[in-house]
Amino acid sequence: MDDLLPWQRLTVGSGLLLAAPSVITLDPDELRRQTLSAIAATPEAEKHNFAGAPGGWTAISLLSNPGAYGSGHALRCHPGLDHLPLLERSVLSLSGLVLEGVHILRQPAAGVLAWHYDHQGLHLPLARLLLSVQVPSGAFTWIGHEKHAFPAGTLWTGDFSQPHQVENGTDQDRLMIAVDVTVNDAARALFPAALYAEGARRQYLSQEGINALLAARSG
Repeated sequence: MDDLLPWQRLTVGSGLLLAAPSVITLDPDELRRQTLSAIAATPEAEKHNFAGAPGGWTAISLLSNPGAYGSGHALRCHPGLDHLPLLERSVLSLSGLVLEGVHILRQPAAGVLAWHYDHQGLHLPLARLLLSVQVPSGAFTWIGHEKHAFPAGTLWTGDFSQPHQVENGTDQDRLMIAVDVTVNDAARALFPAALYAEGARRQYLSQEGINALLAARSG
Protein backbone atom coordinates (compact mmCIF):
# COMPACT_ATOMS: atom_id res chain seq x y z
CA MET A 1 0.00 0.00 0.00
CA ASP A 2 2.84 2.40 0.83
CA ASP A 3 4.25 1.92 -2.68
CA LEU A 4 1.01 2.99 -4.36
CA LEU A 5 0.50 6.46 -5.75
CA PRO A 6 -2.35 8.60 -4.37
CA TRP A 7 -4.70 7.85 -7.31
CA GLN A 8 -3.95 4.14 -7.05
CA ARG A 9 -4.95 4.03 -3.40
CA LEU A 10 -8.44 5.19 -4.31
CA THR A 11 -9.38 1.90 -5.98
CA VAL A 12 -8.02 -0.31 -3.19
CA GLY A 13 -10.94 -1.96 -1.43
CA SER A 14 -13.47 -0.45 -3.83
CA GLY A 15 -14.69 -3.86 -4.94
CA LEU A 16 -14.94 -2.59 -8.51
CA LEU A 17 -13.86 -4.81 -11.39
CA LEU A 18 -11.37 -2.67 -13.33
CA ALA A 19 -10.53 -4.95 -16.28
CA ALA A 20 -11.67 -8.28 -17.68
CA PRO A 21 -11.42 -10.51 -20.74
CA SER A 22 -14.38 -10.89 -23.08
CA VAL A 23 -16.04 -14.10 -24.18
CA ILE A 24 -13.99 -13.91 -27.41
CA THR A 25 -10.55 -15.41 -27.98
CA LEU A 26 -8.72 -15.68 -31.30
CA ASP A 27 -5.96 -17.98 -32.50
CA PRO A 28 -2.88 -16.08 -31.24
CA ASP A 29 -0.44 -17.33 -33.88
CA GLU A 30 -2.71 -16.53 -36.82
CA LEU A 31 -3.61 -13.17 -35.29
CA ARG A 32 0.05 -12.25 -34.94
CA ARG A 33 0.84 -13.39 -38.48
CA GLN A 34 -2.01 -11.33 -39.95
CA THR A 35 -1.15 -8.30 -37.83
CA LEU A 36 2.48 -8.33 -38.96
CA SER A 37 1.24 -8.63 -42.55
CA ALA A 38 -1.02 -5.60 -42.01
CA ILE A 39 1.91 -3.61 -40.60
CA ALA A 40 4.11 -4.54 -43.56
CA ALA A 41 1.36 -3.49 -46.00
CA THR A 42 0.94 -0.06 -44.42
CA PRO A 43 2.78 2.84 -46.10
CA GLU A 44 5.27 4.64 -43.87
CA ALA A 45 3.18 7.82 -44.20
CA GLU A 46 0.30 6.05 -42.42
CA LYS A 47 2.42 4.91 -39.46
CA HIS A 48 1.92 7.56 -36.80
CA ASN A 49 3.92 8.52 -33.74
CA PHE A 50 1.76 10.21 -31.15
CA ALA A 51 3.20 12.63 -28.61
CA GLY A 52 6.69 12.22 -30.07
CA ALA A 53 7.25 8.90 -28.32
CA PRO A 54 10.76 7.46 -28.84
CA GLY A 55 11.25 4.23 -30.74
CA GLY A 56 9.33 4.81 -33.97
CA TRP A 57 5.66 4.53 -34.88
CA THR A 58 3.00 3.89 -32.24
CA ALA A 59 -0.28 3.63 -34.19
CA ILE A 60 -1.64 2.45 -37.53
CA SER A 61 -5.27 3.07 -38.44
CA LEU A 62 -7.30 0.20 -39.85
CA LEU A 63 -10.64 2.02 -39.68
CA SER A 64 -10.66 5.74 -38.96
CA ASN A 65 -13.46 8.17 -38.22
CA PRO A 66 -13.29 11.39 -40.27
CA GLY A 67 -15.34 13.17 -37.61
CA ALA A 68 -15.69 12.99 -33.87
CA TYR A 69 -16.52 9.68 -32.24
CA GLY A 70 -20.28 9.32 -32.07
CA SER A 71 -20.81 11.56 -35.10
CA GLY A 72 -22.17 8.74 -37.24
CA HIS A 73 -19.72 9.31 -40.09
CA ALA A 74 -18.84 6.40 -42.36
CA LEU A 75 -15.47 4.96 -41.36
CA ARG A 76 -12.52 5.09 -43.73
CA CYS A 77 -10.80 1.78 -44.48
CA HIS A 78 -6.98 1.66 -44.52
CA PRO A 79 -4.70 -0.79 -46.37
CA GLY A 80 -3.83 -2.98 -43.41
CA LEU A 81 -7.42 -4.05 -42.79
CA ASP A 82 -7.43 -6.34 -45.82
CA HIS A 83 -4.72 -8.41 -44.12
CA LEU A 84 -6.76 -9.08 -40.98
CA PRO A 85 -9.71 -11.30 -41.99
CA LEU A 86 -9.57 -12.99 -38.58
CA LEU A 87 -10.22 -9.64 -36.87
CA GLU A 88 -13.02 -8.76 -39.27
CA ARG A 89 -14.73 -12.14 -38.95
CA SER A 90 -14.35 -12.59 -35.19
CA VAL A 91 -14.80 -9.07 -33.83
CA LEU A 92 -15.62 -6.31 -36.30
CA SER A 93 -18.59 -8.12 -37.83
CA LEU A 94 -20.27 -8.90 -34.50
CA SER A 95 -23.98 -8.13 -34.65
CA GLY A 96 -24.91 -4.83 -33.03
CA LEU A 97 -21.34 -3.62 -32.45
CA VAL A 98 -21.03 0.07 -33.38
CA LEU A 99 -17.45 0.78 -34.44
CA GLU A 100 -15.88 4.21 -34.01
CA GLY A 101 -12.28 3.37 -34.97
CA VAL A 102 -9.83 0.48 -35.16
CA HIS A 103 -6.07 0.84 -34.80
CA ILE A 104 -2.95 -1.25 -34.36
CA LEU A 105 -1.05 0.07 -31.34
CA ARG A 106 2.66 -0.52 -30.84
CA GLN A 107 4.56 0.12 -27.64
CA PRO A 108 8.28 -0.18 -28.36
CA ALA A 109 10.66 -2.13 -26.16
CA ALA A 110 11.34 -0.39 -22.83
CA GLY A 111 8.44 1.99 -23.49
CA VAL A 112 6.25 3.58 -20.83
CA LEU A 113 2.98 5.34 -21.51
CA ALA A 114 2.86 7.35 -18.30
CA TRP A 115 -0.15 7.81 -16.06
CA HIS A 116 -3.09 9.30 -17.93
CA TYR A 117 -6.86 8.90 -18.22
CA ASP A 118 -9.44 8.55 -20.97
CA HIS A 119 -13.20 8.92 -20.97
CA GLN A 120 -13.64 5.29 -21.97
CA GLY A 121 -15.36 2.46 -20.17
CA LEU A 122 -18.40 0.25 -20.49
CA HIS A 123 -20.26 2.52 -18.05
CA LEU A 124 -19.65 5.51 -20.36
CA PRO A 125 -20.79 6.35 -23.92
CA LEU A 126 -17.53 5.09 -25.47
CA ALA A 127 -15.27 2.14 -24.72
CA ARG A 128 -11.94 0.87 -26.01
CA LEU A 129 -11.74 -2.88 -26.52
CA LEU A 130 -8.21 -4.22 -26.81
CA LEU A 131 -7.15 -7.33 -28.68
CA SER A 132 -3.82 -8.60 -27.41
CA VAL A 133 -1.51 -9.52 -30.31
CA GLN A 134 1.97 -9.63 -28.80
CA VAL A 135 2.36 -9.29 -25.04
CA PRO A 136 5.91 -9.94 -23.84
CA SER A 137 6.33 -11.26 -20.34
CA GLY A 138 6.93 -8.14 -18.27
CA ALA A 139 4.58 -5.88 -20.25
CA PHE A 140 1.44 -4.83 -18.39
CA THR A 141 -1.17 -2.15 -17.78
CA TRP A 142 -1.78 -0.53 -14.41
CA ILE A 143 -5.42 0.47 -13.85
CA GLY A 144 -5.68 2.05 -10.45
CA HIS A 145 -3.90 -0.31 -8.07
CA GLU A 146 -4.29 -3.36 -10.34
CA LYS A 147 -1.72 -4.71 -12.80
CA HIS A 148 -3.14 -6.47 -15.89
CA ALA A 149 -1.65 -8.45 -18.77
CA PHE A 150 -4.00 -10.48 -20.95
CA PRO A 151 -2.48 -13.12 -23.24
CA ALA A 152 -2.31 -12.92 -27.02
CA GLY A 153 -5.62 -13.66 -28.71
CA THR A 154 -7.68 -12.20 -25.85
CA LEU A 155 -10.20 -9.41 -26.43
CA TRP A 156 -10.38 -7.41 -23.21
CA THR A 157 -11.23 -4.01 -21.86
CA GLY A 158 -10.88 -1.94 -18.73
CA ASP A 159 -12.26 1.07 -16.95
CA PHE A 160 -9.90 3.50 -18.66
CA SER A 161 -11.59 6.47 -17.00
CA GLN A 162 -9.42 5.54 -14.01
CA PRO A 163 -5.82 6.76 -14.18
CA HIS A 164 -3.76 4.07 -15.91
CA GLN A 165 -0.22 3.48 -17.09
CA VAL A 166 1.16 1.06 -19.70
CA GLU A 167 4.65 -0.39 -19.22
CA ASN A 168 6.78 -2.55 -21.47
CA GLY A 169 9.99 -3.21 -19.61
CA THR A 170 11.15 -5.80 -22.13
CA ASP A 171 13.27 -5.97 -25.30
CA GLN A 172 10.27 -6.70 -27.55
CA ASP A 173 7.42 -4.64 -28.98
CA ARG A 174 4.00 -4.87 -27.37
CA LEU A 175 1.23 -5.01 -30.00
CA MET A 176 -2.48 -4.46 -29.48
CA ILE A 177 -5.44 -3.81 -31.74
CA ALA A 178 -7.72 -1.14 -30.30
CA VAL A 179 -11.39 -1.39 -31.25
CA ASP A 180 -13.21 1.77 -30.19
CA VAL A 181 -16.97 1.32 -29.89
CA THR A 182 -20.14 3.07 -28.89
CA VAL A 183 -21.30 1.41 -25.68
CA ASN A 184 -24.52 -0.51 -26.18
CA ASP A 185 -26.00 -3.86 -25.19
CA ALA A 186 -23.97 -5.68 -27.85
CA ALA A 187 -20.67 -4.36 -26.50
CA ARG A 188 -21.60 -4.97 -22.88
CA ALA A 189 -22.76 -8.52 -23.58
CA LEU A 190 -19.16 -9.50 -24.35
CA PHE A 191 -18.00 -8.77 -20.79
CA PRO A 192 -18.95 -9.49 -17.17
CA ALA A 193 -21.66 -7.16 -15.92
CA ALA A 194 -19.46 -6.28 -12.94
CA LEU A 195 -17.16 -4.39 -15.31
CA TYR A 196 -19.77 -1.67 -15.85
CA ALA A 197 -21.71 -1.91 -12.57
CA GLU A 198 -21.97 1.04 -10.17
CA GLY A 199 -21.42 3.66 -12.83
CA ALA A 200 -21.92 6.63 -10.52
CA ARG A 201 -19.35 5.35 -8.02
CA ARG A 202 -16.91 4.62 -10.83
CA GLN A 203 -17.24 8.18 -12.09
CA TYR A 204 -16.74 9.57 -8.60
CA LEU A 205 -13.58 7.49 -8.01
CA SER A 206 -12.17 8.31 -11.46
CA GLN A 207 -12.66 12.03 -10.89
CA GLU A 208 -10.96 11.80 -7.51
CA GLY A 209 -8.11 9.91 -9.17
CA ILE A 210 -7.83 12.47 -11.96
CA ASN A 211 -7.73 15.27 -9.41
CA ALA A 212 -4.90 13.52 -7.54
CA LEU A 213 -2.98 12.91 -10.77
CA LEU A 214 -3.34 16.51 -11.92
CA ALA A 215 -2.26 17.75 -8.49
CA ALA A 216 0.89 15.61 -8.72
CA ARG A 217 1.64 16.92 -12.21
CA SER A 218 1.36 20.52 -11.06
CA GLY A 219 3.78 19.88 -8.23
